[in-house]
Amino acid sequence: MKNIFKYQTRLLTRMTCLVAFSLLIFSCDLDVEPESFRVSEDFYTSAEDLELAMISTYSSYQNVMNLEFNVTELRTDNTYLDPDRSANNDVDRFTLDRFTLNTTNPINESYYRACYKTIALANRVLANLDVVEDEEFKNQLEGEALFFRGLMHFNLVRLYGGIVLVDEILIGEEGFELSRSTEAEAYEFIINDLVNASSLLPSAYGEDDLGRATNWAAKGLLGKVYLTTGANYAEAITVLEEIRDSGEFALVDDYASLFTPETEINSEILFAVRYSGGNNGVGSPFPTNFSPRGSLGTVTFGDGDGLNIPTVDLVNSYDPADPRKGVSLAESYFNLEENEVLFNYIIKYNSENLVATEDGEVDWPVIRYADVLLMLAEAYIEENGSLDDALAELNKVRNRGGDGVGLPVLTTTDVSTAFDFKLALENERRHEFAFENHRYFDLLRTGRTLIVLSAHFSTEPLYNAGDDLQYTGGLDTTKLLLPIPQYEIDLNPSIGQNIGY
Repeated sequence: MKNIFKYQTRLLTRMTCLVAFSLLIFSCDLDVEPESFRVSEDFYTSAEDLELAMISTYSSYQNVMNLEFNVTELRTDNTYLDPDRSANNDVDRFTLDRFTLNTTNPINESYYRACYKTIALANRVLANLDVVEDEEFKNQLEGEALFFRGLMHFNLVRLYGGIVLVDEILIGEEGFELSRSTEAEAYEFIINDLVNASSLLPSAYGEDDLGRATNWAAKGLLGKVYLTTGANYAEAITVLEEIRDSGEFALVDDYASLFTPETEINSEILFAVRYSGGNNGVGSPFPTNFSPRGSLGTVTFGDGDGLNIPTVDLVNSYDPADPRKGVSLAESYFNLEENEVLFNYIIKYNSENLVATEDGEVDWPVIRYADVLLMLAEAYIEENGSLDDALAELNKVRNRGGDGVGLPVLTTTDVSTAFDFKLALENERRHEFAFENHRYFDLLRTGRTLIVLSAHFSTEPLYNAGDDLQYTGGLDTTKLLLPIPQYEIDLNPSIGQNIGY
């Protein structure tokens, strides 16, 4: 079993105690009397105490990631819900898939809560830095907390629009006094956190701490934030070029090695959510989540859940020579009777020798060097329309592994205009990051969501195969944002609901 820093034995003895305090956030249980929110003034008395708080923040983010595909990838043309999991037995995902969810959808609520819980834990670290005497370690903890606070607010603003910005520990009814920011205010807040994080974090860690956020992770995320605002392309270019030119990162030759437990921490990973199998409580749920129902141990340990099924359109969209398809998905499996069953399913997060359900070994990449290069290509086109510069970065990803292994490079003959390039880049990102939760954010950023998803619902066989399966018409501009969970508005009506819910 690989070593994951956040579960080292020296920290486990007090983890349970800390988790009890992770509920300190206005969006969780505000009806509890304020006294129940109080933490002993002397709980954080040492650097080890604050290290535990930071470890719990990483663990909390793992919970965020376990939910995230439901509110991102499932709502794109990359995947849909297994039709056997109909509206009758999985209405929560069914309505997310079809953009017909309401304000009490429990998956949406769980994701929202998980993000703010992680923010709360990060704020608790930031509020208690004075217990750490070692300046270098104090800077590291502050940088890690700012990184997570920025990341969580970034995901929230992209999915919910204007959000409540939380930059301190909230006690009791203090949460009732908060209101939603504008999106511009949220991005200013996020950028400030990530700029500060990048100045505080180390560039690398020792073997025992592999997977912790580095200054490069903060810079990579900052580049994406700049790109997303639509007003900071020059700043995006500056920070993304710094990463590219640092010499610290390189594309791996073999795409499959990005999703192999023995090689998943490599020259391409800026930041990933780490998992470890072995039935020890820190495994990934995705092999179980994404494997076919009824596969009964023939695909992964135990039966699958049939979630997040690759669409026919995605399967057919790959170049026949693209090696990423065979790493990312399969189109059939052999059942216990050794009969081939035709069924699309994700294999990107599967690994061998699993011993329990929801106990995968493969990490989930959050920021990869390929993303840095493709973001840089996008920024070049948006800032100055330079096809040559943009194609140079795009082709590095297409030609991963060199001639005879990677895909043929594109030239200005293939993409002669900026519009053509943007479509080629969209296609490249779709295949490079399939099932990594990028697609929905990419479409939102480029303003292509309605166009792409309207085609998805009108042409994908699932939505046009009979009266019981037909798409129910929930997609319009008001549904591109998720609803603020109703419990939140019940507790604080001043927050207000998104239009259309």
